[in-house]
Amino acid sequence: MNDPGPVARRAGVPADRPALEGTLQQPRPDLVARFRFDALTDSWWWSDGLLTVFGLDPDASPPSLEELMGQVHPEDQARAWETIERALVDGAPFSSRHRVVTPQGAQRYIVAMGEGVRANGSVIAVRGYLIDLTDSLRSVVEKETAEGIARTVATRAAIEQAKGALMATYGISADEAFEALRACSNHTNVKLNALAGYIVAQLVNPDLAHLRPQDKLGEILAAVTDRPGVLHRALDDRAT
Repeated sequence: MNDPGPVARRAGVPADRPALEGTLQQPRPDLVARFRFDALTDSWWWSDGLLTVFGLDPDASPPSLEELMGQVHPEDQARAWETIERALVDGAPFSSRHRVVTPQGAQRYIVAMGEGVRANGSVIAVRGYLIDLTDSLRSVVEKETAEGIARTVATRAAIEQAKGALMATYGISADEAFEALRACSNHTNVKLNALAGYIVAQLVNPDLAHLRPQDKLGEILAAVTDRPGVLHRALDDRAT
């Protein structure tokens, strides 16, 4: 593989990765695969779910970025590296579609999306999410969504608005946005229509008005996936 640049030569993930919560034999379908680069420590972190998608044992020694990127299909590697390098420089929202080849020889089709985190005009971190579209649950998703939104037009509108926000921010397709919402729904154990309504409401939350539009959705998704208890309390408050 050609030298991908300085990013690839950086250190691997920090030692304090989350404890193992699943196995390769029993992957958690409700887990949102996540990743983050911390510019202050010059290191990468990724969730166990991401390692499972790559066909790696989360309980083994953590791989380096070079090792993970070495599993990206050769035809997709240049585009994947370019996406990472650009995100570290300008911090703009991004998405990248590429194939991953596991050590077992399986090919996975994934979408990575994320954005940079800025402070004082500089990119201090890059965070994002990984969606595995290989074994799509789209038929199940469509059935659940149809059942969930048939009662009200307002619910349908919230899901479409949430999808639209994801599509506009990260440049992903409608299906990919739908899969992202479904993954977050499973991860937080919150029904899809309720999650979509919360995201739409937060997009106009005056407490987030100081954020740039491209940063706002990232903050909302980070809060939802990293601190689902906040989401549960907010929905409980709205129900009372």
